[in-house]
Amino acid sequence: MKINVRKLIPCIIAASALTFVGGILILIFGIAAAGSSLTKVLVAIEGVLAMLIGLILAYVVLLARDNDANFFLYDRRTSKNIKPEELTFERINSRMGYYMSLISSSQEQMWQKNVLGRENDRFGPNDVYKPLAAYKMLYDLSELDRMESWVLFNEADAEVIGSLTAALKMNGEEEMCRTLQFLYDEAMGPEDVERVRDFVMGNAKYLRRRMQKYILDNIEWFY
Repeated sequence: MKINVRKLIPCIIAASALTFVGGILILIFGIAAAGSSLTKVLVAIEGVLAMLIGLILAYVVLLARDNDANFFLYDRRTSKNIKPEELTFERINSRMGYYMSLISSSQEQMWQKNVLGRENDRFGPNDVYKPLAAYKMLYDLSELDRMESWVLFNEADAEVIGSLTAALKMNGEEEMCRTLQFLYDEAMGPEDVERVRDFVMGNAKYLRRRMQKYILDNIEWFY
């Protein structure tokens, strides 16, 4: 099984901080408690070494963050990751557009072939990309805002809607899923397309916020 070194970064950061603080404590209390001059020198050396190890670990983390490409943060022009706080929805939408092209041949296929219900390595560890793909499916409907796109929702198989809502529930979207399921179950004719459109269009900004928050909350999983 492939080990994602990025998941170890929080542990390395903690170890770095503890080692550095431990070195300081050794210098403060160890030297004071030492008896002979030789012991004090040895304790001082131990404390300084601990602080240096802590700094080295912190430097390793810094290098890893700069050089390991993150799916959403990596900037090809600079060959570095941007800071998470600089991540815009425009970048997210662009990267997700690329991602969707990796798991499906078209927007229509996402609604017609139950792509989210299949096993696929491209969904990442713990299917971390699935909620984003589900958000993107809905957001694309609002961005295109065409009748033929809205109809895709109403005409989708029940399994597709089930996989969509299951993916959204992975990020706690219980209320949204209940509404989407209700709109799907009650769809009878063309007039019901407007009900779906009104709901999704009215929540477009919410979808943007939730996508961005989800990525930032799980940024270490996208390496």
